[in-house]
Amino acid sequence: MKKSILLMLLLIALTALVSVQTANAQDKKEQWPGVTIKVLTENDFVAVKEVIIAPGAVADWHPHPKYTVYAVTDVKMKEEIEGKQPNIIDIKAGQAMFSPAKKHKTTNIGKKPFTVIVTEIK
Repeated sequence: MKKSILLMLLLIALTALVSVQTANAQDKKEQWPGVTIKVLTENDFVAVKEVIIAPGAVADWHPHPKYTVYAVTDVKMKEEIEGKQPNIIDIKAGQAMFSPAKKHKTTNIGKKPFTVIVTEIK
């Protein structure tokens, strides 16, 4: 009887573990080739995402509410905003910046992938 209960508990635990790993894998998406976005948390107030952009990859036109960016690695990117000249942005690992709401397009113009944590303020 005890072995049956232990076996059932083990089976439930393994099923739960597989379900959690599947759910985490679904949080990652690649909307654009070379751009990986993983939702770390999202609620009525903020959306926090890990964004990894490969060299030469483009996050095509997309909107943001006001947001912050924290550079996990060094970042060298070109930002395009409709009606304005393109802007080159260099952010060192560990630095953060704030941005008002906007629609933009970003391109990794560096030689390495970069990783940022984007926190959108809803």
